[in-house]
Amino acid sequence: MIMSILTGLGYDIHRLEAGDHLLLAGVKVPADKKIVAHSDGDIVYHCLAQAIFSALGLDDIGSYFPDSSEKTAGLSSIVIVEKALVEMRKHGYQIGNVVIAIILEKPKLKQYKADIKDAIAMTLNIPADKVAIHANTSEMVGPVGEGEAVACLCNILLKKE
Repeated sequence: MIMSILTGLGYDIHRLEAGDHLLLAGVKVPADKKIVAHSDGDIVYHCLAQAIFSALGLDDIGSYFPDSSEKTAGLSSIVIVEKALVEMRKHGYQIGNVVIAIILEKPKLKQYKADIKDAIAMTLNIPADKVAIHANTSEMVGPVGEGEAVACLCNILLKKE
């Protein structure tokens, strides 16, 4: 029997401005900056939803949640992930595993990675050992490296239920 699997890739980048925390998978990470966004700015959840939509061959998150709409202003990014999960289930898939790379110069995320991992596992209703969180820097190159932005990549494996 051949198992039907799909892979998806998500990418997102947001500018940073003066603030007191970063929101990463619902986890408030103390910082001297915050993410600039139309929604709540949770770049990890944006990237995760994008990866699910990508695996399913669907449009990007901006098609479902345009940043030009007043209805999506300040929107909780968990709503975006929930929409992606509804689409995933509608297509008969479940999550195999998720790998997320957060690219940020500071703050260092080492002490928050377990909380971010647990939050994602709970949101997706999968075991935490199916989630990998990697914290990377941009080696002081480009807007991320200069502390002006944060980027995120997500790779996801979906398998037929």
